[in-house]
Amino acid sequence: MSARKSRRKSASSKLRIDKSQLGDYDYHSPVLLEEAVDFLVTDREGTYIDGTLGGGGHARVIMQRFDSGGNLFAFDKDVAAILRAQTLFEEEINSLPPRLVLFNTSFSEASSICQQRGINPAGILLDLGVSSQQLDTDQRGISYRVDSPLDMRFGENGITAREILNTYSEEAISTILYTYGEEPRSRSIAKRIVEMRNIQPFNTTFDLRKIIEEITPSSQHFKTLSRVFQAIRIEVNQEIDVLTKTLTDIISVLTTSGRIVVISYHSLEDRVVKQIFKANARKTKINKYIETLSNDVPNLEILTKKPIVPSEKEILRNPRARSAKMRVAEKL
Repeated sequence: MSARKSRRKSASSKLRIDKSQLGDYDYHSPVLLEEAVDFLVTDREGTYIDGTLGGGGHARVIMQRFDSGGNLFAFDKDVAAILRAQTLFEEEINSLPPRLVLFNTSFSEASSICQQRGINPAGILLDLGVSSQQLDTDQRGISYRVDSPLDMRFGENGITAREILNTYSEEAISTILYTYGEEPRSRSIAKRIVEMRNIQPFNTTFDLRKIIEEITPSSQHFKTLSRVFQAIRIEVNQEIDVLTKTLTDIISVLTTSGRIVVISYHSLEDRVVKQIFKANARKTKINKYIETLSNDVPNLEILTKKPIVPSEKEILRNPRARSAKMRVAEKL
């Protein structure tokens, strides 16, 4: 049985999955694994949030740090990740009380769920990377390397990439490509998209890939395709808005000394994290003679003056880690 058929069968059988199919899932190796968990887990009896469960790599090591009272709330919009975790972590899920609670929803819901349950978590981890399984699957349309329907949604709800490309105005498409992909040819690409969709609508990833390769130099195909697909995926999933909301909301919910650990993979995400940390951190007034604290009451202390990046050894082992940057802050 193929992995695709297995996942369909699982989805209709109360979120169970055949253990024999686990090998067919190819989630990426967790990036900055030990570094992230070392920063995150400071209370072995605390409640933690893994906002991006994926293949469960970070989740497993986080739970290994717990004593008897620690537990983890793990979030993922991708039902395949939830199904897989139900089998991998069956013992932790079924323990009393459960060491792991799964949520098939966006990590933007973490703050409200904790508030509803009267919980002040001791930390949250967000690994914002897209997994190898999501990049390489023939169902999501996230990767330009696989010919698949133009979907790009992490979950099952919301607008698709196909709808964006076939209905958004030329100006709106250009803005998306420039803002979320920093694509220098955003205007010419948007113009060609609108021209071509009037002849035939975009349906697959290769439909989009074809017109990009037609209007860009061959030496720029890889970078341009990466930027364009990234930008559309961010728009589809509203990733920047979700990240901003999550970081802003979680500060008031965290317990004192609770940690926020974020691993980002492109400059726009990293900029958002840096700005929110800075806006909530201890501020200083500096002049030629003296440095004094401002009167603003800070919410966070930034623990990473510069972002932590993977070692050369980790990048050699996992090339997709090469653009990762980790920032950490602690609630005061």
